[in-house]
Amino acid sequence: MLRYITISILSALLVWVFTPLAERLSYRLGLVDIPSRRKPHAKPTPLMGGWAMLISFVISALVAVPAHSSRTGILLGSLIAFAIGLADDYTKSRGKELGALPKFLGQVLAALVLASYGVRIYHITNPFSSTKGLIFFPPWFSYLTTVIWVVGVMNLINFMDGLDGLAAGITCIAASTLALVAWQMNQSASAISAVIVIGITLGFLRFNRYPASIFMGDMGANFLGFLLGAISVSGSFKSATLVGMVVPILALGLPIADTAMNVVRRTLNGQPFYEADLGHAHHRLQRWGLTQVQTVLFMYLISICFSLTALVFLFASRR
Repeated sequence: MLRYITISILSALLVWVFTPLAERLSYRLGLVDIPSRRKPHAKPTPLMGGWAMLISFVISALVAVPAHSSRTGILLGSLIAFAIGLADDYTKSRGKELGALPKFLGQVLAALVLASYGVRIYHITNPFSSTKGLIFFPPWFSYLTTVIWVVGVMNLINFMDGLDGLAAGITCIAASTLALVAWQMNQSASAISAVIVIGITLGFLRFNRYPASIFMGDMGANFLGFLLGAISVSGSFKSATLVGMVVPILALGLPIADTAMNVVRRTLNGQPFYEADLGHAHHRLQRWGLTQVQTVLFMYLISICFSLTALVFLFASRR
């Protein structure tokens, strides 16, 4: 356990070192988020926080995660996820839009690279069989389910990135759950990757909590979402049990529920489901009178409840 704590602390320290550099780099490159109706911050804010987290994760993973094809897949996929987010941030800072299709194709590419290195969903337990036998997926379906999950998680975190500290905090809570699950299942590599995510998000929150001096940008949201998706595939989903499938879904229960409700609402209203609006839970809580800090803390609490439910489910199943 001390090893995991040390890795997490070192990852956080790396983010503390690189984030001030990211702020200066943001201003130099003109990657700054301008306040608008959907963006409640008071002044133009740097967008390169995702770069600081990426560099910190790569260094930590190369040092602490055992060399394996899965590590290579996660690192290469995360670079692609970061790059497509960076392209989106760059075009937005120039008053343009990258478009939903290029972003989606970039996310799919990141997930396919991950799956090509063996980090994918291979099988599940047959819950209707008395022997609990395994149902193995054909290769095409293994790739498909992995891509759907990883791309979905990337977008979930992106949708959560609406208030100072919200996406980073939600990611930290989900990563903590995945780390505990991986540790209990003796999945060392997945546990180490998860505690690195805990470290980089906690370190980043020093700068990103209200009032934020820097944002993670789409580059950071894409990157963190990819990591959560990849870690859950390499860890929990590989257990091939009902618990393995349910735990990561519960760990991400808040963004999943919020996104599902918004997709239904937009579809019923005749809106494209992928277009951003002011209908997410954090927007509604603010309209009901909560401050930004109160809203974020309330969302943290709900996310912790989902994560605790996942852990109760895990420990109950192991009795």
